[in-house]
Amino acid sequence: MKELQNQGILSVIKHFPGHGATKQDSHALLPVINSSFESLEKEDMYPFEQAIKQGADAILVGHLLIKKITGIYPASLSRKFITKYLRKKYRYKGLIITDDLKMKAIKLIYGSQLAVEKAFKAGNDIVIFRFTHSEEKSILNKIINLSRKGKIKESQINRSVRRILKIKEKYNISDEYIVKNLDLEKINTEIQNIRDLF
Repeated sequence: MKELQNQGILSVIKHFPGHGATKQDSHALLPVINSSFESLEKEDMYPFEQAIKQGADAILVGHLLIKKITGIYPASLSRKFITKYLRKKYRYKGLIITDDLKMKAIKLIYGSQLAVEKAFKAGNDIVIFRFTHSEEKSILNKIINLSRKGKIKESQINRSVRRILKIKEKYNISDEYIVKNLDLEKINTEIQNIRDLF
């Protein structure tokens, strides 16, 4: 992590709180962690704690169900888990990112619309989902409507945007195209063709 940062590369540590105590693969099923939270903190979460102390810029939260802590939702969709443990206990101020919401652990149980809503409400700054273009437009409209109705607070969105801008400034990331005459439509079509294979 530190070497990537030293080279000007944004690193993301994952999958918080750790897959060590799981037997399932979240690409197919929702992994359940049954071990005590004390052992989870001492073992699986310990490397994350150290990375946070060393200045982690971004943490990806895994789709891991810890029944005693997260209830019916995985860590990635649990406000209690993200705010109580990542933000408060570890005093983490960087970016929080979900794992891909199209993974079967989430898609089959919650569906895309509810998953995205829960992910934002849980306190994630960036939500990863690789749905179709029409699904993405539909979800974006849902987020806008939730914000207008006050179900996702504008202040929360603003905090997330500030964190993203802070990282972009730190790593000198801009929206300017480095490569000229880029055919974005062609690239997006190729990406969609690859997505359609899965």
